[in-house]
Amino acid sequence: MNPSKTLYAVIDTETTGGTPRFSKLTDISIFITDGEQVLDEYSSLINPGIPIPPFITQLTGIDDEMVAGAPRFEEIAKDIVEITDNVVFVAHNVNFDYGMLQHEFALLGYTYERKKLCTVRLSRKFLPDHRSYSLGRICQDLGIPINGRHRARGDAEATVELFKIIYQESGGHPTMANEKWVKSLPAHMDRELIDRLPEEPGLYYLYDAEGSPLYVGANKNVFKAVTKQIQSTSKKSKDLMSVIADIDFELTGSELIAQLRLQEERERLEPHFNYVKSKTKWQIATHPDLFGYLNLTVIPGESGNGQAFISKKEALTFLEKVTKNYHLCKPLVGLGSACEGACLGACKQQEKSDSYNDRVESALQSRNFDRSSFIILDQRQSVNHDQPFILVEDDQYIGYGLVDIQEEGIGDFHSLKDRVNPDSQTAEKITIIQTYLSKNKPKIIYA
Repeated sequence: MNPSKTLYAVIDTETTGGTPRFSKLTDISIFITDGEQVLDEYSSLINPGIPIPPFITQLTGIDDEMVAGAPRFEEIAKDIVEITDNVVFVAHNVNFDYGMLQHEFALLGYTYERKKLCTVRLSRKFLPDHRSYSLGRICQDLGIPINGRHRARGDAEATVELFKIIYQESGGHPTMANEKWVKSLPAHMDRELIDRLPEEPGLYYLYDAEGSPLYVGANKNVFKAVTKQIQSTSKKSKDLMSVIADIDFELTGSELIAQLRLQEERERLEPHFNYVKSKTKWQIATHPDLFGYLNLTVIPGESGNGQAFISKKEALTFLEKVTKNYHLCKPLVGLGSACEGACLGACKQQEKSDSYNDRVESALQSRNFDRSSFIILDQRQSVNHDQPFILVEDDQYIGYGLVDIQEEGIGDFHSLKDRVNPDSQTAEKITIIQTYLSKNKPKIIYA
């Protein structure tokens, strides 16, 4: 072994889930490599000292009984420090694993700092044009087996093989993209706050020095969202950056789930820099005219059954669409004073009111879900989890979940229902889901 050659610690961890602030490690695996061969290895289960949620057990196979006799983190902390001394910290979505270890060490009063590289970013740079850069997908593309998906040793071992390919493609000099955002970083902020953020969908929380929430956001790429905010020249962003002292995040698996979680988190925390005033919602009101034909009008407010629109423009756009698709009369829906061919004669009483009104009711219901019970398979955006999904049952939003399709397959409606994380329903969340469905064409599994 060349003593002057750079060494890399390829690391994977499993956790109890949630954010680094509230999550604990359950499993860790470390492979020391020079980019060509493995030189050392360390793996251990970890007793987190808190219950492991059933959802995490279903994903990783790690339960409370398995870790009951495992060492606590403080018992293996010295081993981790020693084996990773003077090496570059490498992981698939490095900011997550690095951030988790930093947090665990911080609880012990120790500052853990290492140079680091991310095999997600490196893969995008040196192995372009892959359909996905999740560990499961890119390993499948490259013919790398994963022996024990969502267990630290299995994922770390596969990441080693991925890193070998990257190392070869980079000519032995794997480096990541430029970091323009660093130039805009406020002097009082430690760049480690940003470096630990994942390039995955989720929520991000910005706090002041007292730990009070300043801002909560949601994005398909938490790292990019925060660095964009750092570089923003708006007065609000500058004021926000001047008082930030800490940043936390919660991975959600998809941007849709992040948006659903965001509404609740903003109401719960009431962050100072989020807009506190509630935006005016709009609804479509119905009222019969003198001849018994239902007329439609866009008015402020919300109906309480999920038929709320986030803007007047959105409500009018919906009316224009259903007027054309259901042959409604423009004067009767408030879109003009004259019909243009779509109408079947209601404005001139040439069509029976009952027939016309049935189409009006069908048109209004078309914004509801096509069927009462179904599962949305959201676009896969997460590095660590394969398939996010949303459950709607009996016209009610029930919750969300993640399933590893490589290990388990997608399954049917009832098997996915058993994996759901319950969530509360609000009219705003229904609107978020309806808007998503109107703009995307996800795969749907019906009951």
